[in-house]
Order: sequence, then structure tokens, then C-alpha cells
Amino acid sequence: MKRKLSLPNFIVALGIIYVLILVATQIFDKTGLPEKNLNVIQASQKGVCPPFNLYDEDGKIIDPVHRINAEKPYSPKQTCGAEGCHDYDKITEGYHFQQGKGEEPNQTFKERYQWVTSPGNYGGNWCSPAPVYRQLARKNNASAKDIDMTSYEFITATCGNCHPGGGSLELDRNGKRYDHWMNDSSSNLEAKGDNNFDGDYYKANWANTGVLEADCMLCHLPEYNYNGRNDQIAKENFRWAATEGSTLAKVDGTIKGNKPVTVEYDISRFDTTGKLSLHLVRDPRNETCLNCHAKPDWKKKGTSYISRRDVHINAGLRCVDCHPAGSNAVDERVKGIHQFGKGDDPSGNVRDDLDNTVRSCESCHLTGYLNAPLAKHSWLPPLHLEKIACQTCHIKERPVKAAMVQASDVFNTGPKIMPPAKRIWTFYDANMNYWNHYGELNMFTASDQPTDQFTPSMAKYKNKIYPVNMVHSSWPGIYTEGKPGLDQPKMKDIFGMWTQHNADSTKYPKLSLIKDGNNDGVDEVNTREEIDALISSVTEHLTNLGYNLTGKKIVWVNNDKMYFSGNNFKLIPKEEYEASPYASVYKYSHNVLPAKAALGTNGCVECHSLSSSVYFSEIVKYPFYENGKTVTEPQYARLGISGVFATIGAIRESILKPVLYGAIGLLLILILVWAALYFRGNSWGPNQIKNLEMSYLGLIGASIIGFIALIFSPDLTEDILPGRQFLDSNHFLTGILVLLTGILIYVKKNRNGFSNVMGIVLLSAFISGIFMILKFDFLESITRVAYTLFDLSLVSVVIITILSIVSEQLIKFKENYSQHNLS
Repeated sequence: MKRKLSLPNFIVALGIIYVLILVATQIFDKTGLPEKNLNVIQASQKGVCPPFNLYDEDGKIIDPVHRINAEKPYSPKQTCGAEGCHDYDKITEGYHFQQGKGEEPNQTFKERYQWVTSPGNYGGNWCSPAPVYRQLARKNNASAKDIDMTSYEFITATCGNCHPGGGSLELDRNGKRYDHWMNDSSSNLEAKGDNNFDGDYYKANWANTGVLEADCMLCHLPEYNYNGRNDQIAKENFRWAATEGSTLAKVDGTIKGNKPVTVEYDISRFDTTGKLSLHLVRDPRNETCLNCHAKPDWKKKGTSYISRRDVHINAGLRCVDCHPAGSNAVDERVKGIHQFGKGDDPSGNVRDDLDNTVRSCESCHLTGYLNAPLAKHSWLPPLHLEKIACQTCHIKERPVKAAMVQASDVFNTGPKIMPPAKRIWTFYDANMNYWNHYGELNMFTASDQPTDQFTPSMAKYKNKIYPVNMVHSSWPGIYTEGKPGLDQPKMKDIFGMWTQHNADSTKYPKLSLIKDGNNDGVDEVNTREEIDALISSVTEHLTNLGYNLTGKKIVWVNNDKMYFSGNNFKLIPKEEYEASPYASVYKYSHNVLPAKAALGTNGCVECHSLSSSVYFSEIVKYPFYENGKTVTEPQYARLGISGVFATIGAIRESILKPVLYGAIGLLLILILVWAALYFRGNSWGPNQIKNLEMSYLGLIGASIIGFIALIFSPDLTEDILPGRQFLDSNHFLTGILVLLTGILIYVKKNRNGFSNVMGIVLLSAFISGIFMILKFDFLESITRVAYTLFDLSLVSVVIITILSIVSEQLIKFKENYSQHNLS
């Protein structure tokens, strides 16, 4: 018999269903699955991160409000990535996270650097601009002596302070997560053990420290606490670093100090359901980028990221405007993925396949993107824009000193250098002045950079001239007979050698022979005696440490010279744009000057003159040499330009063109006088003609005297005549008018005989003009001469025109005078 559902029972059933729904909602909310799927929809639709829960490494919810897992640090991977809004694995493929991990060094690297295993900071040599620096241990090693910096030490040696996590800070070179694999019984690994001298696990404590997952908030939370994160890294509290950095909790204790680590969340940051609604931004702020890039760029490039020193920052541009990522990217190679647009720096070899995905100068200033002023250089000869980078003219000065020399062979006694091992680095600036960079870093922030202006040197890189910092280096190396490239002693070993000697001069006594040869307060290796002393001492020290040097020799490297002894060296191949094959070359792209302050605003003579630094400045070739002096060479030599061509160009701009412009001015005066004579000359009598002739000659003389006076009164010249930049920018139009005038003189066939000479000069102008237009590389030398020959032809045309007009007038004077006498 069927029972009829009564109203009370129906209400009870509805109540039970309602309670079950509530319970299910709470359960699913704790696991986060439905809520995370909702987040995906909301984030993809609105681009704004909705309120969200924190999750631990096991994917369990953290809810401090209801005391659920409130003692656990949160996991960026589980919170932002696992089954949630963002593809964590795809994001961490970005070069900011990998920093060269998994990339093979290119052929040049393999031929030079025996210690390099990747082209990036992880496995390379590129945190310091030159040797000797920490080297990443290989995955498999025979003994502890083969190991310098392990993957674990890559974090603790302050590299982790800027590394955003993920990549080499999370996964070993076999793709296994460090802490999970160490805790796996099948790995046979133990915390702080030798672990078969594995470069990822030797003496590592991953089992307790955890790893550094990629920390999304590091870039996307403007209020991020970088110092808090770095403090946790120093304490080896890796899995807790993101929690402290996010400002969501206070972390106490230390794995390194064997004190239990605790987490206390700030409950006021969570809503009543235990969710967060943080100030997360899509595009990182400039301050975020500069937290990692400001200080290294100070050392390497002398870059100052303040508005009064960079026209782009002053205009309000952000780093991501020029280095776009994701959907904002302008290049398909980085569009839609978590890679930032990158340039093409000679020393930046990570992900070379993504070179020049940054916005170029042309992409803004030829299109007007973001209201960029349109750049018009129609007055410049084609050779300039094809051979010279925009930065060369628009970054003609640097506001802050950069490290142009890194010597890694002596002990730096400067104050406040930390950590102590960096005392084997001695830096010199672009003027070869000693620079205690690390002492300054301990005293100043990037906002306190002292003003030390200098003119950058230039180098030809990929067929264009750029302003660069070509770093010079001197360091002890290890040469192996029959093996390409060089190895480097470990930084700690060179530091240990000097430390022992400084404490007891009887240890490695030959080091006492190394003196301050240039009286700058710092010792340097340069004489034959000092070279021998260093090589001998390093050889002795490494032998004492138990290194097998069979088949190897300690050498001293000074740029491209490898010294086996003070009397015997061998040249090492290097690129044209390099000062040293074992030091970095940094292109300048920041601290762009306003257009009116760029090279060329004072005319072509600003570059092409014997006093210009562009070609004729003396730049360092060898920072240290046998006589204790710095060896220099002219800038044109470093650019691969003949001194003859450079001088010809200087003569053209500083002598020929001023003569041309002066002669044109004189010609204009004569034309005006000639016009007056033409309209009134026939009515004059003999005496009047004679007086007029004298007046005519007087005007010519006065013009010449005035021209000479103007040459020696440049301030007066600028006030009453068009400026040099105006004249040079209209040089093409001026040249056309001059040639037309010459053609007129030639066609008229004056009685003075100048027409034939004019024909030869015009032919020279036309032939040189053709070579100026041609763009064949094999004709480049002829093209350079053609520019000067063309201007020489123009000068000749004007002078012949002047002589033709004057002589013609004198002939007419004589004829008129004779006719009046006969009558």
C-alpha cells in the first residue's frame, strides 16, 4: 500500500536535503575543487583574481579563521596553480625561473669555459662580469674537491634572493622535486650527507628545508616583503619563504639553527570564510623589477633608474611597456606565455631564441606607439641608420659609474666588503679609478648612487655600433694541455690563499712581491715578477689542498693574453666587440637622453672631429701591463675603422664643411652685388665704373675679413647665422643647390675659362654621389671616401663659381671702361 507524503514529512525531507547541500558545499569548499573551477571562470572572464583560499603543499586548505591547517606554510604552486587559475608548469618554463637550467652552452662557451654547464646564472658565470666566481657543481662528481656550489648552495649563496623560485630551486637536474626525492626511501639520500657527491644533493638539507616554489606574489603583490623572504632563505626556511614574503603570516624559527619553525597567520587579512582578497596586480610595477635588477645593473652598466636620468621613466613608462609578456607581447615567440620580451645583449645568452622580443626603438618611434614622438632622421646619410644603433646617439653619457675592470687575482682591503670572499674582486670604473662597489652596496641603496658621469665606449656588435661596457679581466686560470678553453680555481681557494698569507706572510711569501704599481691604494698584478709570483703561489696552494695538477698549468689571464710565466704568453681568440674573451660586454639601453641632448644636435662635427670621443678617445686595451701603466687604443681601432678614414671624416666635418658654408655665404653676398650691378651698371660713366669696381673689390675683401672674424667668434656666429645642426641637416638640399649653380656656370661657358674646370668638378661630385647611394658592403671603404670627395667637390664648385662671377665682372668693368674711354 502506497503511503502518502504528508506536508510535515515533505518539509523534513527538504530540510535534510538542504543540510546535505550545506555539508557538501563546506566539504567541497575545503577541498577547493568547485571553488577553484569557479576561480578559473571568473579569472578568465574578468582578469581579476577573486577571493581565494590558501593551500598547503599537499593541496589541503589553509583556513586560519577556523584553525584549519593554520600551522602550515602556504604553497604558491597549489594555491595559484593546482587545478586552479594558472598553469604553474607552463609559467615556470620561463627563463626568469629556469635561468639557463637545461640549456646547452653554445659552441663558443664550450670552447672557452670548462666550468660552465649552462648559459645562465644557474651553471654559468654570469652573476659576476668576469672570473673568478662560484661555479655550479656538475651532477656527478668523483669527490668533494670537484664540488664548489651545489644546487642547494645556489639558493643560500644569495642567488635565491632574486630568483623567483621554481626551476632549479624546486626540481633537480633529473626533474625530481628535491625534498620529495630526498624523503623517498628508494633515493638512498640523507639530509646533509655526502650523497655520492651528487651536485644537487651533496650536504643538502632538502628533506627539512623544503624547496622554493615559484612565488607568484613576488612579482604580483606590490606590498611584497622581500627582506622577509630573504631572511627566511638565510635561515634555510625555504618552504616558508613565500608565506613570510606575502605578509600574510609571521614565521619564527630556523632550520639552519635547528629551531622549530612556526607560522602565525594574520587573521585580519582573511574574510569570515577564510578566504583572501589581496592587492594582486596583473603587470608588475617598476619597483618590483628593480628590486632584483637595480643593483646588478648599477655594477654592470652604470644604470640609474630615476626619472631625471631617463627620458622614458620621466615620461611614465613602465618596464613592462618595453618588456611585455603574455597577451601584451608584440612578438609571437613570447605572446601568450609567461616570458618577458628580451633584448640581445652580448653577455646574455639565456634563451637566445627569444632575442629581440623586447620592443625596439623603431617599434615606438616610427609608429607613435603610446604617444611616442616620431623620430625623423631624413637629414642623416643612409650609412648612419644602417650602421649605428639608436642608443649610440641617444645614450652618449652615463650618469653613474660602472665596473669596467674586474681583477680577480689580488686581495681587496677596502672597507665593508661583504661577504668576505668577494675581497678577491677589485673593480675599476671607466676612468680606471678604483671602485669599492661592494662597500658602497653596504652603505647605499640604488637610490643613493653617487653621480659619476662618464662617456661610454662603443663596439660593433652584429654589424651595428652600440654604446657598451666592455669589461676587462685579470684572473688566475687553469690550462689543460690538449683541452679547449680554461678552467678557473674555486673562489674559496683563492680567497683562502690570500687569507693565509695576510695572516702569516711566511705562507706563500711570493705574494708579498705584488705591489701597488699605479699608486691608487690597491695592489695589482702587472709586472713579470708579479705574474710569476701569482702563478707560483696559486700552484703551491692548490697542490697543498690536494688537487691533482698533472697535465695542467696555472696561468694568469689578462684580457686576451694567457701568461704561462711573466715572459711567456699566448693570445686567446676573442670577438671584435670584446675586451676579454673571459669577461662580459653589456650594451646600454637605459638612461636615454632627450632628443635635443643626443649626439648630432650640434651637427656632424660632434662625432666627426679630431676632438670627438666617438672616434678619437683613448679607450683601455689592457688595464694592467708590464710597466704598470694602462695600455689604450683609439676608439676607431676598436670599431675596426681605419685611422685614415676616421681622420678624413674629421677633416671633412671640421674643415671642409665650414669652408663650404662660409664660401656659400660669400657667394650669396657676391650674387647680391652682381644683381645690383646688372640692373644699374650700364648707366655709369668711367669714373663711376672705376669707383664701383673699387667698391666691388672692397665688398669682397670685407666679406673675407668678416668670414674670418666669424670663425674666431663662434658665439657671435650662433647668434646671427644658422646653426651647424641646421646647416648639416639641410646639407642634401644645400648640395643640390650648389650643383645646380655649378651646372649653370658650366652651361653658360663664360669667357674666363672656368667652365671646363667646373665640368671636371661636377663629374667628381656626381661619381662620388653615386657611391654614397650604393649600399654594397664590399664598397664600404669607397663609400666612406665618397662622402669626403663629394663635400670637397661642393667646396670646389662654390669657389669656382665665386671666381667665375668675380672674373666675369672684372672683364665687364674693363670692357665698359675701355668703351667709355674710346668714346
